[in-house]
Amino acid sequence: MKYAKLVSLLVGIGTFVLILSFNKISKKPVEPKKQVKSYKTNLSQEKWVDEQLKKLTLEEKIGQSFMIACWTNKSEEHILETKELITKNKIGGVIFFQGEKENLLNAQASFNGSTSIPLLYGIDGEWGAAMRIYGEKRYPYAQTIGAANDPELTKELSKYMAIELSQLGIHLNFAPVADINSNYKNPVIGFRSFGSNKELVGKHVQAFVEGHENEQVLSCIKHFPGHGDTDKDSHLELPSVSKSEAEFKDNEFYPFQKGILANTSAVMIAHLNVPKLDPSGTPSSLSKKVIQDYLRKDLNFKGLVVSDALNMKAVADKYGKSEVVVKAYMAGCDVLLYPESIEDAIDLIVKKVKSGDLERKTVDERCANVLRAKYKAIISKPMVKRKPIENDRDYAFQKTYEKALTLIKNEGNVLPINKIDRKIVRISIGTHASYFRDRVDLYAPIEHHHYFTIQEAKERIKKLNFKDEVTYLLDFHSNAQRSGDNYGFENWKEITGLVPEKANLVVSFFGNPLVLMNETDLPTNVDACLLAYENHQYSQEAAAQAIFGAFSVTGKLQIGINDKWNQGFGLNLKGNGRLKYTVPEELNVSRTKLAEIDQIVEKAIEAKALPGCQVVVAIDGKVIHRKAYGTTMYEKGDSVTLDHIYDLASVTKIAASTVSLMKLTSENKFDVNDDLGTLVPNLVEGTPYSKLKASDLLTHQAGLTAWVPFYKNTRKDGKLVSDIYSTEMKEGFKTPVAEGIWIKDDYWKTMIETIVKTPLNPRGKYEYSDLSYYFFMRYIESKTGKTIDKYTNDEIYSVLGLQSMTYQPLNKFKKKMIVPTEDDIDFRGQVIHGYVHDPGAAMMGGVAGHAGLFSTATDLASLMEVLLNDGQVGSYSLISKNVIKKWTSCQYCPGNRRGLGFDKPIAGSSKGPTYEGVSPETFGHTGFTGTCAWADPVNKVNFVFVSNRVYPNAENKKITSMSVRTEIQRVIYEALEESKKD
Repeated sequence: MKYAKLVSLLVGIGTFVLILSFNKISKKPVEPKKQVKSYKTNLSQEKWVDEQLKKLTLEEKIGQSFMIACWTNKSEEHILETKELITKNKIGGVIFFQGEKENLLNAQASFNGSTSIPLLYGIDGEWGAAMRIYGEKRYPYAQTIGAANDPELTKELSKYMAIELSQLGIHLNFAPVADINSNYKNPVIGFRSFGSNKELVGKHVQAFVEGHENEQVLSCIKHFPGHGDTDKDSHLELPSVSKSEAEFKDNEFYPFQKGILANTSAVMIAHLNVPKLDPSGTPSSLSKKVIQDYLRKDLNFKGLVVSDALNMKAVADKYGKSEVVVKAYMAGCDVLLYPESIEDAIDLIVKKVKSGDLERKTVDERCANVLRAKYKAIISKPMVKRKPIENDRDYAFQKTYEKALTLIKNEGNVLPINKIDRKIVRISIGTHASYFRDRVDLYAPIEHHHYFTIQEAKERIKKLNFKDEVTYLLDFHSNAQRSGDNYGFENWKEITGLVPEKANLVVSFFGNPLVLMNETDLPTNVDACLLAYENHQYSQEAAAQAIFGAFSVTGKLQIGINDKWNQGFGLNLKGNGRLKYTVPEELNVSRTKLAEIDQIVEKAIEAKALPGCQVVVAIDGKVIHRKAYGTTMYEKGDSVTLDHIYDLASVTKIAASTVSLMKLTSENKFDVNDDLGTLVPNLVEGTPYSKLKASDLLTHQAGLTAWVPFYKNTRKDGKLVSDIYSTEMKEGFKTPVAEGIWIKDDYWKTMIETIVKTPLNPRGKYEYSDLSYYFFMRYIESKTGKTIDKYTNDEIYSVLGLQSMTYQPLNKFKKKMIVPTEDDIDFRGQVIHGYVHDPGAAMMGGVAGHAGLFSTATDLASLMEVLLNDGQVGSYSLISKNVIKKWTSCQYCPGNRRGLGFDKPIAGSSKGPTYEGVSPETFGHTGFTGTCAWADPVNKVNFVFVSNRVYPNAENKKITSMSVRTEIQRVIYEALEESKKD
C-alpha cells in the first residue's frame, strides 16, 4: 500500500513538473485538457462496431481506411470503374470532387449496396458544397467569416452548411481550416483561414465544429500541426515550418485544441516538414511522432486521423504511390485519403501485419475508428423533418458580409454620403458587379461606367471628363483570392490616379484585402476605402448601403495586412438613418405572415379593385417587404415593376406642400399662426379668406368647402371652351393639361378668384378640403423665388436622392414607366397617362400644392423615413426635430384628429384611414388614386402603398370596401407583434 502511494506521489510530481516546464516556454498557459467525450460511452455504437469487426477479414478491415476519389462529372465509365474498385477492395469511403447535384446523387445510388458496410462519403466543403458541386450555394470564405468575427454566426453558417451537405448524402466535410494565416506569402491557405490570431481562429474553429457535429455531419479540422506559416504549396512540393516546439504548442496547436474540445470527429494531417517536431525529416502526415505523440497524447484526440490527399506531390513523388499509403497507415492515419495505388497498398499493409511489423490490434483500432464515425454519421443518424433553411441561410450570409465590411480610410468624413449635393459617378472594374450598381441606384442618381479589366478601363476611361466637384465611387471586383496578379487587382492605382485630388473618391475592393499588403498608404486622392473581402452579391449590397449610411460599419481586420493596417484596425462608420434594404429575418418577422400581404393584393387584383400596385414596408428603418404586383392596366398592361411611377394624388399635400412649409418653418420663414392675408395678400385681400389662419387651413377646420370642380366651367356642349384651351402649344397656352391639350397660362388666377368667391362654412368644424393648398403653393413660390416643383426638387428630393419623385413626370421619364390613371370621359376625353389625374391640378399644368406629384413607393418610403428620423440624414438636417414633432401631432383632439398637413388615425376606431392597432402618434395621408403613406414613430413602422385604383373608372371604390390598405397595415402590425413574442 505504501509503495502504491509512493508511486502515485512520484507520478503526480512528475506531471506537475512537466506542466510547469511546458507553461514556462509558452507565452500563455495552454488550456487544461478537457476529457473529450469517449467514443466508447455509446453502448449501441460499440455493439454495432464489434459486430462489424467480427465479420470482416484482415483485408476488409484495412480497406475501411481507404477513401478513394470520384469525379461525378466524368464519364459513366469512370463511375463504373470506381464502383468496381469499391466492390473488389471493400473500400470504406469516397471523396467526391467536381460534379453536379444530380450526378452526385446518381453516383451514390450506384455505389450504395456495393459493400456490406455503408460507404463514408466525404467532400472538401470549406465554403459549402459549392466548393466541389456546381450549382450549389457558395458560403462565405473563412477569411470573411473571421472578419465578421461573430462565433454564433459562424456556428449558424456551419449548421446550414451541414444540413445542405447532409441533403446531398455527404457524411464527412474536410473543414474547417484550423491553420493560422501568419504568412501572407502562403500560396495554399490564405483566405481559407479565419485569421492571423490564434484566439480568433480557435473560437471560429470551435463554432464551426459545433455547427457541423450538432447536425451529425462529421467535421475535420485541418491541417495539423499547422500549415499557416508556409510559403510553398504542398500540392506541388513539401513545405517546411521552422517553428520551435514551444511555438507550435503555444500557437499553431491552439485552434486544433479548441476544435478537439468541441468534439470534432476528425483531424487531417498535413504534408509538412516540421524538424522541431520530428527531426527525422519525415513529413508530418507520415510521422508517428507527430500523430501519436502530439495529436493523440498531447491533445488527447480520440477521433479519426485523416491523411491529407496522398496523391499530392509533397509526398507521392518521394515515396511512391503504394509506399506513401503504407507509411501513412503505419504512422497512425485512420483514413487514407485519395490513395492512387489501392490494391498494392492493401497488399503491402497485409504483409506488414503478417511480418509482425504491424499488430492486428492496430488494424482493428484503425477500422473501429472508421466504423464509429460511420455509426454516428450514417447508422444512428435520425431522420429529421426540416423546414426550408434557405431564407435563414441567406440572412446569415447577409449578416456575415455586413459585419465583415471594414473601413480603413474616411478622410474628411466623406462617408456616409448624407446630402446628395454633388454629382455621383461610379466607375466599376471587373466582373459580376451588378449587385453594387443596383443597390446604389436606390439611393441617388448615379452615372455608371463599367469596364471588365484595368487595361480596358485605361483605354476608355480617358474619355470621361473628370471634375473636382464630383463624388466618384470606384469599385474593383475580383473573383481571385490568391496572390497571383495582385489578387486580381493588378495596377489598380493607375485608375485611382486619374481622379482629381479635390474630387471625393470612394474606393471599394471586392476581393482579398491583402491586395494592400505591399502598400505603405493609400493614394492621397482616395478619401475613403472599404474592404469587402469577396466579390459576392451580399458584400456588394452591404458596401453600397454602407456608403449611403443605411447601417453602421464596425468591422475590424482579423488579418494584419501590414504595419499600416494591422490586426484589429478598422474605422467605425455610423449610419445616417437612410432605409436599409434587408430581409424579414433581421427583425425576426415571419415571412409566412408577410405573405398575407400578397394574398390581400392578389385578391384585390382578382376583384378588379385595382390593376396593380407597389407595397413597401419598413420597420425600424429596415425595408422588409418591397414588392410590385399586377399590371399597369387590366388589358394590354405591362407587369408592374418597382420602377414604375404612380400618381400620388393627395399624398402630394404632405410630400410636397407640407414638407416644404416645414422646411421653411425650420428656417424661420413660415409661421402657422399667420393668416392668408399675411402670407398671400395679393390673392385674398378684401375677402373673408384673408383672416383664415394657416393652422386652421392645414388641419381642415378653416371652413373651406371640400373642392371646386373648376373644369365644369371650362366645358360647353360637351367640349372644351376654345378660349380657354388650345390643341397646340402656343404663346399664352403653354400650360399642359393632358396629351394634346393646353390651358391659358394665367387661368390659375381665375381658379383662385373662384375659390375666394366661394362662401366659407363655420370655422372650427373639421371638413377635408383641397383648396387651401392652392394658396400654400403660391406662398412657397413667393417666399422661395422658385416654382413649387423646382423648389421641392432642388431643396428636398434631389438632396435626399429621390429620383422618381417629381411633378410632370413626362419631362423626365418615358411614358411606359408611368402608370396610367382614369379614362377621363367627363373632362379631357382620354386615358390620363403621364399627366396628373386631379382636374384642378391638371388645370394648373400638373403642378399644384394638393396634387400632381408622382413617385415610386420606394422613394415615397424614403421621404417618410426622413420624417421618422426627425428630419435628419446623418449630419444633414432637412427639417428640425421640433417642427416635425409639432406638425405630426394632433392639433385639436379630440374634435379634430388632424396634424398640421398630416392625417392621423381615429383613436380606438376601425373606421378611420388606418388600422386600429397603429399608435396615436402615427401620421401620413391617403390619396384618391389609391395611394397612402403612413409613419408610426412609436412602432417605427413605415408603410407605403401606391396603385391606380381609378383605372379605368374613378367610381371604382372596391379598394375602400375591401379595406385593402388597412388590411395590409393589419398584417404588418400582427407580424410585428408576433416578432416580439418569439
